[in-house]
Amino acid sequence: MLDAPRRWSGERKAAARRRNLRRRLDRAVPLFADQLEADELARRPAYFDASSIEDEERRREERT
Repeated sequence: MLDAPRRWSGERKAAARRRNLRRRLDRAVPLFADQLEADELARRPAYFDASSIEDEERRREERT
């Protein structure tokens, strides 16, 4: 009937997360965006890492 939804690769999802972070920071605090982006990337490296995202997706699929 319907095809399975196409999932983004971990690399694409990580790039989108970094891009969205930068966009939000540029809008809210443009003068401090560089520093706050670096702080957030250091604070949550797994969230912005493609291999960690793919690992999490695999674990999620195994549970279902």
